[in-house]
Amino acid sequence: MPRQLTTLTARGFEHYEVSNFARLREKVSGTESDARSASSACKSDSVPDTFSHRCRHNEVYWSGDEYYAAGPGASRYVAGVRETNHRSTTTYIKRVLAGQSPVAEREELNPEDRARELLVFGLRRLEGVDRTWFAARTGFDLDALIGEPLRRHVALGLLADDGRPHSPHPRRSLRQRRHLAKLTIGQ
Repeated sequence: MPRQLTTLTARGFEHYEVSNFARLREKVSGTESDARSASSACKSDSVPDTFSHRCRHNEVYWSGDEYYAAGPGASRYVAGVRETNHRSTTTYIKRVLAGQSPVAEREELNPEDRARELLVFGLRRLEGVDRTWFAARTGFDLDALIGEPLRRHVALGLLADDGRPHSPHPRRSLRQRRHLAKLTIGQ
């Protein structure tokens, strides 16, 4: 196990996403709590995030929720459309003052691409992807979408599947995680 992972978890940090750790709160329901003993409880979506200091900003991306933004270079994702404003402050201001859209880039994902993107983000989270949640969010059955590639990745030991496809090893290197992209495009 890498030293950083061992050190951070020993000091009360929850490893909740491929490259993210969160300090566990010291108080749970108004009483003092040993943050390390609460760690396993924090890995479930059913546990309120009051148990840890997870980055809510990133959680929005990984769960496929919509987000809004304004200003030069700002990006938003609303109704399956991702837009980014002009990065130049001057261009942004000129366009807004002229009554024009400040958007410089626009990408609209079709439903299947949105489902695959959500899957990649979900597999970055150590708790994995719940099949029922995925179907409700995307309208796609996870096994129908990527069944054979998923089985192949499980057989290679790159993923585990105990009802929630996820990484079997939180410490997997980023190099090994490139397989997630292959998985979602069906390789």
